Amino acid sequence: MKSTGVIRRIDELGRIVLPKEIRRNLGIRDGESLEIFVEEDKIVLKKFSKMKDFKECIDSICDKVVNAYDCNLLVTDRDKVIYANFFKEAMDSPLDKQLLSLIQNRESINKNSLQSYMFNGIEKKGYYFIFPIISSTDCLGLLLLYQDSPLKEENLSLLKLIASIIVGKVDIA
Repeated sequence: MKSTGVIRRIDELGRIVLPKEIRRNLGIRDGESLEIFVEEDKIVLKKFSKMKDFKECIDSICDKVVNAYDCNLLVTDRDKVIYANFFKEAMDSPLDKQLLSLIQNRESINKNSLQSYMFNGIEKKGYYFIFPIISSTDCLGLLLLYQDSPLKEENLSLLKLIASIIVGKVDIA
């Protein structure tokens, strides 16, 4: 374990403040959940992702959709790509600033213009429909539908359906 040299006091309510520099380096944004573990005499904080807990289920749903609709699909949690059927290099890649902004603002993209996003340092240019996966008040990640040619409007309905199925599975647990 690497020491940061930072020491913080616990206040009367049991709270500590994580320094901004550490949060920035680890990509911990305001409002994000952290999981707390105890290992012997250590307290370990880990970024929490509901989506990772349901990865097998999400893979199964997405595989069925991809096979039925012959489409190119990416699914992200709040930090990285967790499903990619057409662009395997994107798996586990951190999200670029544009995609992080969409998550933060719970925005979708449904304009049919050429766009590009970076995945593992590789630019992927094409046509995207992007839809947020929103559970209650929390944006869990994004669905990205990709093609080399313009997408059809009914593809946006497909993304909404996939998002609602994923949210249904996550919210049941």
